[in-house]
Amino acid sequence: MEQKKSYNYIAETLRLLRVQSDFSQQNVADILNINRSTYTYYETGKTTPDVRTLYKISKIFNVPIEVFFPDEEKASFFEDPVWANDKHRPKKTVSADPKKVGDLSSQERSLIALLRAEDRLSAEDLLNFLKNRLQEED
Repeated sequence: MEQKKSYNYIAETLRLLRVQSDFSQQNVADILNINRSTYTYYETGKTTPDVRTLYKISKIFNVPIEVFFPDEEKASFFEDPVWANDKHRPKKTVSADPKKVGDLSSQERSLIALLRAEDRLSAEDLLNFLKNRLQEED
């Protein structure tokens, strides 16, 4: 019974983080390189992601992995004003001068989430690569 409770807690937390970040289930599944149905099962509690996948998800949403475990200090995390506005999606607007990830386009959010989830590539490496490619084209 306790195991089922933790699955539901993980599922609810996954959904909350995804909705707050304005990602679709397909966006997250694509970043994790899994089927959307697999990710949907995570959010419904039918299955639970392994620790490595939870770690990647925590990086995607830029939260500590402890938020997925009911006995850890995440209650205060979700009381933070950033998370205090319930489980509703943020307003879908793309800002010319984004202040937060939710202000970015879907493709820009996916790019950032993919970069966060990837252990083999740093943001600095990617920036250098892109700068070099752009200079080659000039």
